[in-house]
Amino acid sequence: MFRSLILSACLIGVILGLTLTALQAVGVTPILLAAEEYEVSDEPSLGAADHGHAHGDQTDHHEASDWAPADGTERLFYTAVSNICAGIGFAAILLVVMNQLSQRGRLELTPGRGLAVGAVGYLAVFVAPSLGLPPEIPGASAAALEARQLWWLATVATAAAGLGLLTLARGWTRWLGLALLLLPYAWVPVHEGPMFSHPDPLALSALNALHHEFVWASGLTNLAFWLLAGLLCALVLKRLVGTSSHDEVPA
Repeated sequence: MFRSLILSACLIGVILGLTLTALQAVGVTPILLAAEEYEVSDEPSLGAADHGHAHGDQTDHHEASDWAPADGTERLFYTAVSNICAGIGFAAILLVVMNQLSQRGRLELTPGRGLAVGAVGYLAVFVAPSLGLPPEIPGASAAALEARQLWWLATVATAAAGLGLLTLARGWTRWLGLALLLLPYAWVPVHEGPMFSHPDPLALSALNALHHEFVWASGLTNLAFWLLAGLLCALVLKRLVGTSSHDEVPA
């Protein structure tokens, strides 16, 4: 069963990664490229993947580096590789969690329940961190990278635990989930001052508009990613459980 779960996670991850890359190419990458046109520094721009904020990144926060993929095919390739790796990781987590819940009789492996699990993943990995640190476009000012990474990890962990308690726990303990959901927002590593410091007022207006578009585009692409992930994991896991049960029946 373990080997089947790993192989299934790889297959689902490839589908998720390619789907996300296609959605980003249509709705996200054009916004990033447009924002990069307003950058006034000489530092190279980074890649277009926005799943890392959701998926370990996730990827909505951009930091200067010594190398960046060239626009076009190279950039698309590295984005796809990153998305596929993230898809495999998240699919593996969902398969293990859903399998355990199914074995304990807490989750029915239906398409509807799969979509619900995907929605919970979306809330924990994308929505919860975005409430404190919204997705950013190139040129946006941000707090220190290390502080944002630690806060993101803590927020995803507490959000996942909180949502798990709210949906699975019984009695008064489920309300501990609400406390966990609110805990990360006691301190958020935000940047002091304006988000954009471009000297041209027209450029500032354009950057703010692009930022709002990017938040919506990132949210919709990540929603599609997680709903598809939950659906595929439920369908594949149901097939695996049925096959395993059939093999255990004596001839």
